[in-house]
Amino acid sequence: MKSLYIKTMTYSLLMLLFVSCKKDETKVVASNGTAPVFTATQSTLVLDSASAKKDAVVLNWTASSFNYSAAISYAVQLDLAGNNFSGPKEVALNTALTKTFTVAEINNLVNQLGLTPGTAGKIEMRAKASIGDVFAPAYSNVLTLTVTPYQIIIDYPSLYVPGSYQGWDPKSASKISSVTDNKIYEGYINFPDASTDFKFTPQPDWNGVNYGTSSPGTLNAGGGDNLHQDGAGYYLVKADTKALTYSLTKTVWAVIGDATGSASSDTPMAYDAVNKVWTVTKALSVGSFKFRANGTNDINFGISKQVTGKPVYNGDNIPVATAGTYKIILNLAIPGNYTYSLIKQ
Repeated sequence: MKSLYIKTMTYSLLMLLFVSCKKDETKVVASNGTAPVFTATQSTLVLDSASAKKDAVVLNWTASSFNYSAAISYAVQLDLAGNNFSGPKEVALNTALTKTFTVAEINNLVNQLGLTPGTAGKIEMRAKASIGDVFAPAYSNVLTLTVTPYQIIIDYPSLYVPGSYQGWDPKSASKISSVTDNKIYEGYINFPDASTDFKFTPQPDWNGVNYGTSSPGTLNAGGGDNLHQDGAGYYLVKADTKALTYSLTKTVWAVIGDATGSASSDTPMAYDAVNKVWTVTKALSVGSFKFRANGTNDINFGISKQVTGKPVYNGDNIPVATAGTYKIILNLAIPGNYTYSLIKQ
């Protein structure tokens, strides 16, 4: 009997110890975070490169709580209005509860999102609070910001094209550029005269390699006659300094597509020599269109799926979501930085 009593007490003590250990292992589980309250000092921004270093907008949000001892990290998310933050740009801010964007910072972000330079567009912003990848983040209310960005110019490797059309001054000459830095250059240049002589040079002076020619279509590095083109017009100029070749194609631009009223007939554009852009004011219906040169699809611009406002060769049709009269602008003046815009009248 005494042995049975001892065994029973021992078993009871072990059970108490086990229960005690289980209680010691009880863990605190994070709750869903409370939504921060998000505010902004501006709702409309017209950005200017001359003010790039100045403050554009200040964002503030209240602290979130997850009922957990870990530090809460915050970020600001930005996306095109209507995208439901399916592909946002995110700016991580650690534990800060405020963010001041300079003009340059916000301009860079909205350009990446695809807003068209010089045209007002809408983005949405919100604050994100999180305590790690294991727990679902908490999101604030959403604010809409109307932004008119300026174009970000990327300075690609280039050749200057000094010639008779601009006084043989390399510094002020038009350029053609190699976007992939593969020694193949292209750009669009207006030659206003009936006959034009020119050369290529890799720097804005005559101290580098000056490319001339000994026969049409070929380049001589460091010598040769002037390159020559007969006929005034707006030319697609290409040069390959590895293969030592060049070409010029005269272009006249138009828009075409069901949004313009015809998918088989061009609507001509006019060249604005002062602003160096092609324009047309046209009533557009809901649908789509493209830019094309010389009445064929050999040289055409559509839209990039990643970046709106940036024309790409043989791209997708450009959508028109709202019918109306638009000023359509195609800007091919800066090589590698081509843009288009639709401005509702």
